[in-house]
Amino acid sequence: MFKVLIVDDEYFAREGMKKTIDWDILGCQVCGEASNGIEAIEYSKKLKPDIIITDINMPGISGLDMAFKVRELLPDCKFIIITGYDEFQYAKEAIKLKAVDFILKPIDEDELIEAIKRSTKELNKLSLNRALEQERLLLDAMRGRFSDKKSMVDGLREAKIDLNIIRIISIENDSYNERMEEDSMDKSYMQNNGIRELIYKHFKSKCYVVDCHLYRVAIVFEDNEDKDSLEEMLNNFTKEVNEVLNITVTLGVSNKKPLRNIKESYSESKEAINHKLYLGKNKIIYFESILKNDSHITLDFTKEKREMNLLIKAKDKKKIQDKLKSIFTRFKIYKSEEDFIRGVSIEIILEAFSVVKTYDTYSKGEELEEANIYKYAAKLNTLDELYEFVYSYLIKVLNILRERDAAAEETGIEKAVEFIDHHYKEDISLKDVANYAYLSESYLSRKMKKVLGIGFSEYITRLRMEKAIELLREPNTKVAKVALEVGYPDYRYFSQSFKKYTGYSPSEFIKDKKEEY
Repeated sequence: MFKVLIVDDEYFAREGMKKTIDWDILGCQVCGEASNGIEAIEYSKKLKPDIIITDINMPGISGLDMAFKVRELLPDCKFIIITGYDEFQYAKEAIKLKAVDFILKPIDEDELIEAIKRSTKELNKLSLNRALEQERLLLDAMRGRFSDKKSMVDGLREAKIDLNIIRIISIENDSYNERMEEDSMDKSYMQNNGIRELIYKHFKSKCYVVDCHLYRVAIVFEDNEDKDSLEEMLNNFTKEVNEVLNITVTLGVSNKKPLRNIKESYSESKEAINHKLYLGKNKIIYFESILKNDSHITLDFTKEKREMNLLIKAKDKKKIQDKLKSIFTRFKIYKSEEDFIRGVSIEIILEAFSVVKTYDTYSKGEELEEANIYKYAAKLNTLDELYEFVYSYLIKVLNILRERDAAAEETGIEKAVEFIDHHYKEDISLKDVANYAYLSESYLSRKMKKVLGIGFSEYITRLRMEKAIELLREPNTKVAKVALEVGYPDYRYFSQSFKKYTGYSPSEFIKDKKEEY
C-alpha cells in the first residue's frame, strides 16, 4: 500500500477526497491530512508519504513551496497539484516540480483517480528499479566486488539498504535438478517466485532477497530475533513451502555479523548449505553447528578401488555393497569435499566398466555410457544420492557379467572359459581348450566371439595384460618376473605386447602411469 498525504486548507475538500475515492482498489491508504503547508512538511517528516495531493493556495506557504521543501526530504515522493486558478505560472512551477498532474478545481473525481493511478505506476516502476539495484549491490558485496569495506557500506547506505547486524540464509530448491532434467524452466521460475513470496510473508524484520544462482536465493536480513524465534520462523517457512509449493528446500544459516562483514556471512551460509551433502535435503543447517565437526583430511581410496575391482570380477554382491558402504562412511566421517566424493564415485564406476570392457560386453548396456555418468553425477547433492547412484551402476555391471556367464553356460563354452581363466599363464592352444570342453575348435571359436565379443587369442592376451597391470602396481616389481608370471618367457615379446595393449612400456608404466589404471 502506498501512503497518501492530503493537504488542503478546506476541511470539506479533504473529507471529500478521503471518502469518495476507493483507496484500497488503487493500492493506497490515506496516512494523514494537513490544513496548511507548514503542517504538511512536519507530517511528511514523520509519515514519509509516497504521494501528496495538495492545494496551492493555503495560509502560510503555498502548496508549491511546501512541495519543493518536501522534495528535498523525500526525493521519490509524487505530487498531484490542485488549484482553483488556471494560471500559466502555477503550471510552470508544477512542471519544475515534476508533478504527476495539475488539476483544476472543482475536482473531477475521474481525473484525480487517473492521476493517482499514474502516481502508483511510477512508484511501482521506481520501486522495482530500486529493488533491482539494491539486489545487484548486495550481490556484489556478498561476492566481495567492492574495493574496500567502507566504500561498500557507503554504497549500500546510499541505495537505502537499511541493515546493521545481519544474518544471511542461502536457500536451495531441492527439486531444481529434477526441473532441469524435465527441461521445465517455467516451473522452476514459478517455484522460485513462490519461495520469494513466502520469504516476505514469514520474515517480519527488514530483509532483502537476492538471486545468487538459478538454484539458490539468499535472504539478507536484520537479525533482531533470538535463536528460538529464528528457528520457529524458519521451521514455519520450510513447512509452508512444502505445503504450498509441494517442494522441499534446504537452508544454510550464517552467524550474526555486522553489515561490513557481508561477504564472510554469505560464505558461511554457503558452507552450511553445502553440508546437505552429508546431512541430506530438506534441512535447516546452521553454520555454528558444523564448525566442531569440520575436519579436512585427504583420503586415499586407491586400495579400496582395487579391492572393489576384484569383488566385481568375483561378482560378490554382498561384499561389493559392504565395501561401498565403508567408503561412503569414511566420506561422511571426514567431511570429504563434494568434488572429491564425486570423483571417487565416478572412478569406482569406471573401474567396474573396465571389467565389462575386458569381455567386450560393454556395448550390451547402453545405460553404461560414460558420458551419462558425469551428467548424472553432477545433479546429485547428497551422500545418500551418490551412494545409490554408484551402487545402481555396480548392480548393472554385475547383471551384465552374469548375463555373459549365463550365455556361456547356454552355449556350452562355460567349461572352456573356466579352463582358460585358470590356465592362461600357460602355453595353451585353442585345440587344448576345445579338447578339454569336448567341443570342436570351430564351434568354440565362433561361440567365444559371440558370447565374449573377442576371439580366443585376444581373450588370453587381455587376461594376461590385466594381471600384468595388477602385478606391476606392486612396489619393487621386476618386469622380467612379471612377464614369466603371466605366461611370457620372452621378456622382449612381453614388453611389446604390453605397450600395444596399454600404450606404455612396462618401465614407463611403473614410473608414471600405474595409478591411472
